[in-house]
Amino acid sequence: MEVQERRSSLTPDVDAAAVDLKEGLHVSNQDEEAKITTPETNHDTLRTLRLAFVGNVDSGKSSLIGTLIKGELDDGRGSSRQAIFRHKHEIESGRTSSVATAYLGFDEHGEQILSKRAGKLIPWGELAKIAHKRIQLIDLAGHEKYLKTTVFGLTGMQPDVVVVVVGANMGVKRMTKEHLAIAVALEIPIVVALTKIDIAPKNVAKETLATVRQALRRYGKMAMLVKTTEQAVTAAKSIPSNRITPILPISNVTGDGLENLRRILCETSPSALFKAGLSASTLATTKSMNQEESITVATPIGAADSKKKAIAASDVVEMPIDETYQVPGVGFILAGTLMTGSFKINDALQIGPDYNGHFHKITVRSMESMYMPLKELVPGQTAAVAVRSVNKKFALNRSTFRKGMILLSPEIKVDDYVSRVFEARVVILHHQTTVTVGYQPMVNCRTIRQTAEIISIESNQEVIRTGDRALVRFRFIHSPEFLKKGMRFVFRDGQAKGIGKVVRIVPAEQCEEQ
Repeated sequence: MEVQERRSSLTPDVDAAAVDLKEGLHVSNQDEEAKITTPETNHDTLRTLRLAFVGNVDSGKSSLIGTLIKGELDDGRGSSRQAIFRHKHEIESGRTSSVATAYLGFDEHGEQILSKRAGKLIPWGELAKIAHKRIQLIDLAGHEKYLKTTVFGLTGMQPDVVVVVVGANMGVKRMTKEHLAIAVALEIPIVVALTKIDIAPKNVAKETLATVRQALRRYGKMAMLVKTTEQAVTAAKSIPSNRITPILPISNVTGDGLENLRRILCETSPSALFKAGLSASTLATTKSMNQEESITVATPIGAADSKKKAIAASDVVEMPIDETYQVPGVGFILAGTLMTGSFKINDALQIGPDYNGHFHKITVRSMESMYMPLKELVPGQTAAVAVRSVNKKFALNRSTFRKGMILLSPEIKVDDYVSRVFEARVVILHHQTTVTVGYQPMVNCRTIRQTAEIISIESNQEVIRTGDRALVRFRFIHSPEFLKKGMRFVFRDGQAKGIGKVVRIVPAEQCEEQ
């Protein structure tokens, strides 16, 4: 089974409003790095560090990724970005329009593993076998036209770190501020790459750096300018605290600053980020988000205690699905990142909700991560999972799959979490007019991507505008979704209009009364 591993300007008041969503959140300061086992000793528990690259169009995101994975400098005309583009129109325009992924690896000495053939890339499967540490680089679109793709990459692909790429010669554009606000709202650690320093006039680069520092300061983050390898190592160890944001001046043409970025990639521990509850893959289960909300499960029939019991949220399987494949001779493949729990081959799970809100029993046939077979999947790992439906009447294929589906432990009482209506506390990032009852934005929450209608607003006023906060009730237009108290989401209609946190899931029987 050869399946790839998953691949308007903000005002100070609005920035402060976005920061307000973090009230009540407490993140433990765990700077101690967890040891990463080598592939030779334990392939199954080796986590891949996932970085999402965002920023305004033409800031150099794709060129930076291409330069990193090829180990060769750019020619100043975008030659390195050809290694990351997926479509012909991207090559012709030089602009990313889809989510693209690339990988790089480091050996046990911290040196990047590169192909012996100049300009060639090592196949992912081969890289996974020899790498002591694996890095997944996710290239997201910078153009406003493709914002929906970028938002899905940030919410659905669950990056551990967001690299905000800013062209030193361009300044901080509106889309850059928007991407930064979303990353802060999702509580994902941030690294800033200040690119094109070779062509930026000194006064412009200095002004851009000052603007970046100011933007980070509004979010309560301390900027750390990284110019040496020693500073890069220190910055990497501070990333799990989510208080310090490294800023790296970089040139893809001269190579300035690239080694500092490689040091940060090599030294940043995905295990430390996961344990600190900072990566997007742990947002919905950290204590600060939902007060260790327990999952209700059913007691087997005939048991002495027929009442419902609760188990820790960290013990149940939760794996949002971000991609599917239909492989001849293998069957239906699900790809995603495991958030909590663990499971093995032949384990029974359930998948849903389908278009009617129902879950279906499945069994795990096999698992792979970067072409390597897995015996067990643990939290933080991204993998492709071959599954088989237990119910012969339910045909599991791409036509029955939809965005927002999730793999869960079979004992979870899904009725408590599947609904079309939910309440959330929201902050409006920006909106040209006002947000009122009847407004229908697109909601991105984990891998959920569905239009929802605002059916009620509880605030001091009947409408909400830029910078306002309110308790809002949403209703999904098409199908019920799996939601948990504490989940964060982005809602938008072209531009990102606001961010929110789920505070209540309205039971299905009450939804019928809406």
